[in-house]
Amino acid sequence: MCNPRRVRVRASRTIEDAWEQQVRRQVVRRGTATGEARVRESLDATLGGPTLAALAGVLGRIPGWEQDGDSFRHAVEGGYVAYHPQTREMEIVAQASADVQVTGDASEVVRGTVSETAEVEGVGTYYDDGWGGRRESDARRDAELDAERGLAARARELLDEARRQADLAEGARVEAEAGERADAALAEAARTRAEALSRAAEARLEAVGVQARSVFHRALAEAYRDAILAYARARRAEGLRLTEAGGVIEIEFEMPA
Repeated sequence: MCNPRRVRVRASRTIEDAWEQQVRRQVVRRGTATGEARVRESLDATLGGPTLAALAGVLGRIPGWEQDGDSFRHAVEGGYVAYHPQTREMEIVAQASADVQVTGDASEVVRGTVSETAEVEGVGTYYDDGWGGRRESDARRDAELDAERGLAARARELLDEARRQADLAEGARVEAEAGERADAALAEAARTRAEALSRAAEARLEAVGVQARSVFHRALAEAYRDAILAYARARRAEGLRLTEAGGVIEIEFEMPA
């Protein structure tokens, strides 16, 4: 077997192919749907002005109560209780929530044409002594086939690159459209779910109210205490004594004659 010889064939072709690419995006949105039921009770008719005036200060210092704008709020299982100083109202809110997940899809068909004059080289091998039955004509035929494969591969590369570029160019816009659809679907799903959740909250409002009133009345007891102490001190009461035990507050004092 002699040293191998190679036959090289150069081939060129103008590649003009139409292409089509579907650019598609899917966006997932997750959120929480909430339903509420609430009741407000005016405290003006049952509590005096000094007690209500002291109540805001008490709520500002008791752990668990948080200021929310002009109001104060305390979380309880299944909802919260709030006090609104401006309207002198206690509000009890029962809540029910559920996770919501939706998808938004969008697609766009992009079309174009690739055009390029491609040049490739094909290679074939033979031996002077005809080893393996291969002659120069066989090598030339193989080189021509190799060149054809190279041209076909280049055409595929051009089409793949054109589609990839189209996906990149249109992808952001299509994804934004899918996001808008997902946002709309999430809002609609949350609204639909909220109707059932509001009914569930209504059903538990009484149970939430028991907890809420317990929390509120503990704060109210401190407001009573502060109001009474302020009253006694303002009038220079004597023998002022305060005891707290088992959730019971006792205040004793004597008014001067």
